[in-house]
Amino acid sequence: MSDMPEISTPDHASFEKWVVGFASPVGMTARSALAVAAAVAAAIFVFGSRTFSLPKLPGFDGSILAQPAPLAGLLVVAVMIFVAGLVGTVIAGGIHFDAGLFAAACGLIALSCRSGTMQSVLFDAAGSQDVFIRLIIELLILGAFLFALWFVLYRLSGAKAASPEESGLANNLTATVSQAVATGVVMMFLCQSEAKNQALASVGISSLAGAMIAYKYAPTRPSFWFWIGPLLTGVIGYALAALGQDSNLNVGVPTGTFAALARPLPLDYAGAGVAGALLGYWMVSTKVAND
Repeated sequence: MSDMPEISTPDHASFEKWVVGFASPVGMTARSALAVAAAVAAAIFVFGSRTFSLPKLPGFDGSILAQPAPLAGLLVVAVMIFVAGLVGTVIAGGIHFDAGLFAAACGLIALSCRSGTMQSVLFDAAGSQDVFIRLIIELLILGAFLFALWFVLYRLSGAKAASPEESGLANNLTATVSQAVATGVVMMFLCQSEAKNQALASVGISSLAGAMIAYKYAPTRPSFWFWIGPLLTGVIGYALAALGQDSNLNVGVPTGTFAALARPLPLDYAGAGVAGALLGYWMVSTKVAND
């Protein structure tokens, strides 16, 4: 795939008529708009989570499906994702059509910071490997919420997918698999603890690097093919843990060859993973377009 011609125009459609007009497509105002959108989304999630007591025990509960009312918790998260996505689009949609998705992912990071760690999740489950099946389901649900938001923004913005001449299904799948593998490899070096700061930073940095590496070997658009990579990494990590690949689950400290992939929460993958992958994708695709 490395000898494939570069895509000349990334999917940088925008919502010119819908957004605050202070941000130019590039430069400091663009970065400022994205930062403001992320901050506002984080505030929305903090306010919403406090209002609806999500999680029930801040700093300890780490899984939405483990809450006393999991369906209500998922509904609250879904509403916050779409509200944050709408607000993020109004603020920064003139830069990237999926800026609202980036904002919503940053909101999930804020929710994760109010939650516990994988250790508290394993303690609640008495160290059972079955808990990772629940975490897979939770991650897939969060991914579905994010995809629904992205798809709405994608259709409304008029962004275009790569043409068959630029990229086919094989190249798109190569981008996703490359993103997931690269993210996982980097995480195995970075995520040496389930501590909140390290888990979030490891997922974010790994996903950003993974997007940049994947785009180099399989350039395509839209961004969907890249930001689902970290979610796939999380599903694989949880599946390996559920199959008994990890040990020391009874003390809440997964160890083993692939334990780094099971240490972050679903909120970490859906938040820092998606945000990091989008940043990496924007960085390399914009550079290609400008060259």
